[in-house]
Amino acid sequence: MVGILRDLGIQDYEPGVLTQMAEFSYRYVTKVLEDAKVYSGHARKRAIDIDDVRLAVQVMTEQTVTSPPPRDVLLELAQAKNDIQLPLERSGAGLRLPPDRHCLTSTNYRLTASRGGAGHTANGGVRMVNGGGTPVVPTFQIQPMQPPGGGAVSGGGAKRKWDE
Repeated sequence: MVGILRDLGIQDYEPGVLTQMAEFSYRYVTKVLEDAKVYSGHARKRAIDIDDVRLAVQVMTEQTVTSPPPRDVLLELAQAKNDIQLPLERSGAGLRLPPDRHCLTSTNYRLTASRGGAGHTANGGVRMVNGGGTPVVPTFQIQPMQPPGGGAVSGGGAKRKWDE
């Protein structure tokens, strides 16, 4: 095994690699010879000959190693598949989501303008103070929206409609 690795130009390897290579080789050769013995017995020969070993190696290679199909076969399959037109898209096709109130993408808060205080107009806009000085921007508060069916969002206890 060391000679094989040296011939391949591999100088640095773990010591366990040699054990694994020896074990693999032993299992492979044992399996090939067992198959060759079966083929020799089927042919009613007294001993295994080179043809039985070749047949065993060929069968094992066919069972374990797969090669891609020839290029012309792949081209024929591709042409047959590409000749079939894709179905037209339906107008209602696409991602179907439940109503907004049941999705995490819906707005779960409401902005409300603070009432009263200097610098606020009746409609919550910006008003200039002292004849064009610095503008006073209204402040907003974030209020959580009530979930469907009423009730508080947090807290446990009663089972709510959206918990089901």
